[in-house]
Parts: sequence; C-alpha cells; structure tokens
Amino acid sequence: MGIIPNCKDPTLSAIKSKGYNVVRLPRIDMAPTQLLVANGKTLQRLGDLLSVFVPDPDGPPPPPISADRPGPNIQGTKSADIGLDIGLNILGGLIAALGGSQIGVNFAYKQARSVQFEFGSTLENSTQLAQIDAFLASAKINSFARAVAQMLEADKVFVVTSTLKSANLTVAAKDSQNHSLGLDMPVIQNAIGGNLKVTSASSDNSVVTYQGSVPLVFGFQTVQLIFDNGKYRTMKLVDAGSRVAEAGAIGAIEAPGGPDAPAMLETEAMLA
Repeated sequence: MGIIPNCKDPTLSAIKSKGYNVVRLPRIDMAPTQLLVANGKTLQRLGDLLSVFVPDPDGPPPPPISADRPGPNIQGTKSADIGLDIGLNILGGLIAALGGSQIGVNFAYKQARSVQFEFGSTLENSTQLAQIDAFLASAKINSFARAVAQMLEADKVFVVTSTLKSANLTVAAKDSQNHSLGLDMPVIQNAIGGNLKVTSASSDNSVVTYQGSVPLVFGFQTVQLIFDNGKYRTMKLVDAGSRVAEAGAIGAIEAPGGPDAPAMLETEAMLA
C-alpha cells in the first residue's frame, strides 16, 4: 500500500496535472537515468544506464542529471483520508526515509482515526531526452546482461527522465467524528528523534509538518525504450498518470531449462 491509495486521490490528480507519474511509496533513491521494468502498468527498478549499457568510446557520454531546481507547486493538495492502521504504516515508513525514527509514532497518534498527507516545497531533477537518445544510439548492451537484453527486446524497459521530490511532509490528523485532532508536539518530537524538524502547521496542533534533510521522490517522468534485434531504435513518451513506480527492485532469475531458456522475472518484491 502506498501513500496514494487509489486513482481518485486528489494528490494523484495533482501530480498527473503537472505531467508526472506517481511513486507509490516515496523514496530517496530514485533519479533520472535509472532504468525501470514494466509489470503490467507498474514499473520497478532495474538498474542504472551504465549497469546495462556500455558507452561507445567515440560516442556521446552518459547524459548528465540537472542540479536541484524548484519544482511545480502542488502544496495545498492533500491525499484522501487514510485509515489509521494503514496511515501509520505509511507515516512510519516516510519518517524513517526522511531520517527520523518511527518508534513512538503509534503512541503519538493513538487517538487519531485517519490521517492525510501533503508534500510541499518540491524540487525537480531531470536529464535531456536528446542526450539519452544520442547515448543509446551509440551504446551497446552489456553482453552479461542477458535477461535485461530480453526485456529490452520485449520493449519492457523504461528510463526515468525527471523526478519530483520534497523533504517536507505535512500530516493532518482527524478523530472518529472526522474532526481535527490536536496532537502533543513534544511527544512527537521525542518519538522521532532530532534528525527531523517538527513544527505545528495549525493553531490546534492537528496538522504537523516533518522536515528532513534528504528529500523523498514521489513523482517521476519516463520514456519507453524500443529495441529491435538488439539495437536501440527509438523511444516513446509516457503519458502522465499512466504508470506507477513500485518500491522494490525486480530480480531476474535463470529459467527452468538452463541458461538458454527465456529469462523469468521474480516479482515478489512488489508492494501489495
């Protein structure tokens, strides 16, 4: 389960309206030029460009990634209400990813019945499509990446071109009557430790902002790579909101029948 629980969530709509797809469970380790592999409409981590492609010594270098720059404004767009059991699991994971401790969060929110999430002060990183295109046109597939070569031939591989991230997470708590629920700020700060800055964003302490030092990626843009007979041919743009990135990496295992049999994909790392 991710921070965006369903397709009607207003946060998902806001991310889509800015031209992005959603990362189901926001994380710190997603960046432009990373490769993803498709399993239905979901995408999982496969590796980096240089883990799959060998640059031509006389060809273009791997495309650079831009420095952080201000991203589109989605502040003010909250997720749908999420039940406490699921919400606290998400909150604990996000706090841990931001650099805090999730121990004690359950106690701090014990009177709540639902929570909402909101990201603010977004940052964007990207790489240029033209540079990806030029690099792939001259690079060769790593001869040891046999399963990945089959994925490329099946047009199942995507490359991340832009990411949207934030180190600021705002959480609103509600009680069983769907009213705002004031929280004990010292308890929350003590529970998560000193690596996160905790501030109240409302007069009644029902809305709390957690600020970490490392941003979490929650949105991404990507293109689909098209290969034929082991050669890169072109790329296809991916519509915003048409794909979801999962948290786990996908693993390739040798298929029954020996090394020459078709590669099989281990998908157990996918989040439910």
